[in-house]
Parts: sequence; structure tokens; C-alpha cells
Amino acid sequence: MTFHDLRYIVVIAEENSITKAADKLYMTQPALSQYLKKVEKELGVLIFERTTTGVRPTAEGVQFLAFAKNVLHEEQDMRKQLQNLRGGDVGEVRLGFTGTQATYVLPHILPDFHLKYPGIEITLVEGSSNDIESKLLKHEVDIGFLHPPVLEPELEWFEFSRDEMVIIPREDSDYQRYVYWKDGKGPYLDMEFLRNEPLTLTYPDMRSRMICDQIFQKAGITPKVKLTTKRLNVLDAMAQVGFTSTIMPYKQLSAELKNHRRYYIDPKYSVPYSFVAAVRKNAYIPHVVQRLIEELHLKQYTF
Repeated sequence: MTFHDLRYIVVIAEENSITKAADKLYMTQPALSQYLKKVEKELGVLIFERTTTGVRPTAEGVQFLAFAKNVLHEEQDMRKQLQNLRGGDVGEVRLGFTGTQATYVLPHILPDFHLKYPGIEITLVEGSSNDIESKLLKHEVDIGFLHPPVLEPELEWFEFSRDEMVIIPREDSDYQRYVYWKDGKGPYLDMEFLRNEPLTLTYPDMRSRMICDQIFQKAGITPKVKLTTKRLNVLDAMAQVGFTSTIMPYKQLSAELKNHRRYYIDPKYSVPYSFVAAVRKNAYIPHVVQRLIEELHLKQYTF
């Protein structure tokens, strides 16, 4: 039984299909089936049972898959440790990020990092914050850029950038009577404005929405949600045309809203919208990954 055999079995489990796994592995379905039969014969058990929709692990298969994944993770760490022993700032870092971070965070980090360490290759893996947490746990990325809250207890993280949520009211609403200044700072908008105001917000499982829900909870408000979206630029667009009011991160506002119609949230209700860098707890950190972590600490709170 080889590392290749273990990888093939894991991919079959991930795809729940021998045919789909074969496509992903650039193999023929009969060839992959032969690998599976070979491993099952060595073990003396069936790893998968056939269903009308594909395959699923047997009880024995579940145990074997846990073993296979652990071995493959150990192999990855072993290869990274061997690379460290060879020395030099040469290798690959797999960096997980969200689409927003591609335009907001990465340009502030990667060009300077490449100049310092031209031998370190950065491989970008895109997904939602939920996706990136999952990929960290599966050893598919080395560092993940996330928005808190960080949901997986097996991850550790540090904040490297912070934004604040602001309110963008509909232009034809009565928001003006809720505007105020506090300690010479502002303008703020009283949260009471949002109690009966139609809102466009992101989906409930998105981190930006989780932050908004924390703000609403602190203010004792149940939001009147008229529209939901998975993209912050849609919030911006809906606010620009006056369809609804919204709450979104200040640094990601369009120039139109940033210059004319954005209001801060009182500190007693405000919850920061942060970027954090996350890694697996107690995991082996290769030298090249540590280099990028050091760079993130150097640039902490600089953008």
C-alpha cells in the first residue's frame, strides 16, 4: 500500500463517486477501481459500499479513511521538515483568502514579500471564511485569512487589520434627525433609526452578517431585512440607489458613500470587522510559512 493508494481512497470518499474521483485524479474509472480493489484485498474488508447515487464508506471504511488522512497529513509535515533541513527561503506557502481580501489585503502584503523572498512561491486558494477554516483543518492551506468570529476551536489566530462597520442610510429616509456627534467625534447615527428601517444585509452565515447581528443584539434591535446577498458590493450598490439602508465595513465603501453618506456606530454598540491570520493549533509550521507569518506581524494594523 502506497501514499498514492491512500490519496486515491481519500479522493473517492470526498467525491462520493469513483467516476468523479477518477476525473479529478485524471485517471480512468476502471484504473481507479483496480486501485480500490487492491487496497480492499490487502485489508480484507470493503472500504466503500455502492449506492444508487455513488459510494459511501462502510464502518470499516470510516476507520481506514481516518487512518489514511492522518498518514497523508504526516507525510506532508515530513516533506516540509525535510525542506527545512535543506535550508534556504525556498518552498511553497498555500494561502487561503476570501474574494474581498484579494483586492483589499493581498496587494499590501504579497509584492513586498515576493521582493524579500523570491524563492518562496505563494499559492492562492479562494473561498469563504467557512471554506478557509475547513481547508485549514484538512491541511489544504497553510495560513488562512479570515473574518472573525473564528468558529473552529482547533485553529489559533491573530488580528492583523481592523475595520469598523458604518451605517449607510437611505437618502430619502428621515435619518437626519438621528445624526449626532460625541466627544467631538462623528458623525454617529442613533441605532434607533434602524429599528424600523428596511435593510439589505449579507447572508446570516457570513461573517459580516454575524458582526451586524452582534451590533443589533447589543442595541436590542430586530432588523427589518428586505434583501440578502453574499457580496458587499451589492450592499453598496443598493445603498447608492436608495433601495435600502445597510451596514458594511468602512474601508470597503465606494468613494460615493465614503465621501457623502456614512455614519459611525456608537462605541457601546460597535463591533470591529477584523482580518485575522489563522493556522492549525499545535501544527508543525514550516520555515517558509513562518516567514509569511513574520511579514504579517510586521504589517499589522498598517492598512
